[in-house]
Amino acid sequence: MIIIGELINASRKAIKAAIEAQDNEAIQKVARDQGEAGADYIDVNAGIFVGKEPEYLKWLVERVQQATDHPCAIDSPDPAAIEAALTVHKGTAMINSISLE
Repeated sequence: MIIIGELINASRKAIKAAIEAQDNEAIQKVARDQGEAGADYIDVNAGIFVGKEPEYLKWLVERVQQATDHPCAIDSPDPAAIEAALTVHKGTAMINSISLE
């Protein structure tokens, strides 16, 4: 069984605020907490930020991987956003939510 921590999602008010404020510690705490709770992957989603999603996904991947050794599940139907996040991801990421584009 693979467990994915799904709490770093911009649709959650606290995460949206942390992304907008570029609050490293808030994102990293959520990532660490999920890893310590048993998550195998830490999901990152910035889908509500149309036009900025690639930039914000890269930022999220970097923050998560500074805080934990767990790989990310990159959660976006936007191929450009996935590609941007993969440019900074260390190791093998999981791709979550594809659009077949």
